[in-house]
Amino acid sequence: DCMQGMREAGIDEVVRNAAFNKPVLAICVGMQALLQSSEENGGVDALGIFDGVVKHFPQMEGLKVPHMGWNQVHQMDPSHPMWNNIEQDARFYFVHSYYVEPKDESVVAATCEYGVNFCTAIHKDNLFATQFHPEKSHTAGLQLLKNFVEWNI
Repeated sequence: DCMQGMREAGIDEVVRNAAFNKPVLAICVGMQALLQSSEENGGVDALGIFDGVVKHFPQMEGLKVPHMGWNQVHQMDPSHPMWNNIEQDARFYFVHSYYVEPKDESVVAATCEYGVNFCTAIHKDNLFATQFHPEKSHTAGLQLLKNFVEWNI
């Protein structure tokens, strides 16, 4: 629905262009839209800014989907400016049924465990994206938003 709405509104190319030329923070489905494709609805082409696919959480005993609630986020490179003043394994708030699986592991900024170890943040140049919702994530989330505003790219 997100990609269809972007295409119908004619903003998919605007978003793609911004992702290469301006500071961008993508959140939740915004992060998913950055990949090549999604398993949702039998397969959907996305923006293709990152090589990889968006996958649905597997059916597992005791694993509720959508993943909703607080979970620890493990930073791959705590020296990245977006993690400034956010402790390692800080808790962030999640609401999602899908997760990204980028082909290039060097773009993974953070991971999380929910039945599977999954990528929860990606980055490249002027672009940072999170599966979790910083705006709903109390102190750590507010700090991440502050870091984005102060990010000197």
